[in-house]
Amino acid sequence: MSDNKLFSDFPTFSKEDWIAKIEHDLKGKPYSDLTKKNVLGSSTEPVFTDSNLPQLDPNRRGTKTNGNDWHISEKVLLSADSKADNQKILGLLNAGLTGIELSGQPEIDTLKGIAPEYIATEFSDYSSLSELTKTLTGAFGEISNTYPIHLNFDPITNAAITGKWSNKNTELNEGLKAIKNLINYKATRVFSVKAHAYHNCGAGAISEIGLALAQSHEYLVFLLESGLSIDEASAQIKIDLASGRDYFTEIAKFRAFRIIWAAMIDAYNPEHACSKSVQIHANTSEFWNTVYDPHVNMLRATTQAMSAAIGGTDALTVAPYNSAWENGNEFSNRIARNVQLLLKEETYLDKVIDPAGGSYYIESLTQELAEKAWIKFKKIEAKGGFIGLVTSGNLHRELKEEADAQIDLFNNGKLPVLGVNLYPNENETALEKIIVLEELDPAALETDFPPIEQIRLTGKVEQERLKSELEAAK
Repeated sequence: MSDNKLFSDFPTFSKEDWIAKIEHDLKGKPYSDLTKKNVLGSSTEPVFTDSNLPQLDPNRRGTKTNGNDWHISEKVLLSADSKADNQKILGLLNAGLTGIELSGQPEIDTLKGIAPEYIATEFSDYSSLSELTKTLTGAFGEISNTYPIHLNFDPITNAAITGKWSNKNTELNEGLKAIKNLINYKATRVFSVKAHAYHNCGAGAISEIGLALAQSHEYLVFLLESGLSIDEASAQIKIDLASGRDYFTEIAKFRAFRIIWAAMIDAYNPEHACSKSVQIHANTSEFWNTVYDPHVNMLRATTQAMSAAIGGTDALTVAPYNSAWENGNEFSNRIARNVQLLLKEETYLDKVIDPAGGSYYIESLTQELAEKAWIKFKKIEAKGGFIGLVTSGNLHRELKEEADAQIDLFNNGKLPVLGVNLYPNENETALEKIIVLEELDPAALETDFPPIEQIRLTGKVEQERLKSELEAAK
């Protein structure tokens, strides 16, 4: 093999050379005119070179060794008919899914014929974790296996959403029992951190991954105090992150989270290096979905899915384009599924281990995001941890402040949303597909502390437009 470097016959150019050329082409305007603020609050230059390259953390790339494959997942709402649910699930798996999230309490018949060794099987929104573990062993057996099965037990996020919490041991012990009951399920992760819920409340990238790490630490400490080793505890936690609007920042977000997760685990001196790796499930954003001009949501979901894939997610769920007002139907779910199939079969994003590797801009953004999220994490820890942030109502306050800041930009026209405040179709009506929701009085809800509120950026504006349609229809 030749030691000659590619392009060695071509001259190299320093960053100063590029700046001089740019200013020449701008005919006297300064290079700084092209520098803009990014969503992290720092400056984005028009040119990045190796002089911008930070010290690269190897953990940003994850542990994939044979391409960049991910599980194509879809959330399926279970009904009272387990046999019908089973036929639907098998049909979806044959249609291209390699992961499935079952929402509800499954029965053994629900899981009949599913081959968990070939897919990622997830469960959520069930009424009893103990019954779920019995169903799993009944359906898949009690023999030792390494199937990727995720139970998504997340009482802290549930408390943040409902505004109710008893105490740490009461809320988390059920998860500990499930770990013990599934001791032979070597690749099963009982706990999850549904940090995409915070994104859908308005959290920016720094907050989302900083909050995700702080919440992970709560689960980690509980499991350590319960007698698990750091290696055993880290293997029981899965992370759900959103993929939002800002294309490059969202790519960097997945890579940055792997850096700060590894730093946290490393502080506990794990025996195995693999304990510093993390399973991430990406979900396209609900915060940015719109009711009006809804087919644009397909485009939004595509770029968001690309960010997640390039960022190296382990699994991905694309929300149906009509999820802002109803559960997905056969058509919208098929489109959502096909977005991922196209990313694999047409763009080959699953073929390269780290598609973003070597991009000076994304590498810089990754490091900056990791550093700022780590500071966020340390601030939460210094004030008593994530549970205290939730139960004090401060999480509600912080997320509302971030959401309000984005809504203000949207209302002032500084945050364009195609089809709503950018090129809206004034003749479009949506009353036939959505009801006008009555505003709830927060005082009427009995909670222990203010719950977080999952919203859409355009929600209030669209509600006002719907009310106008309703008045016109009277």
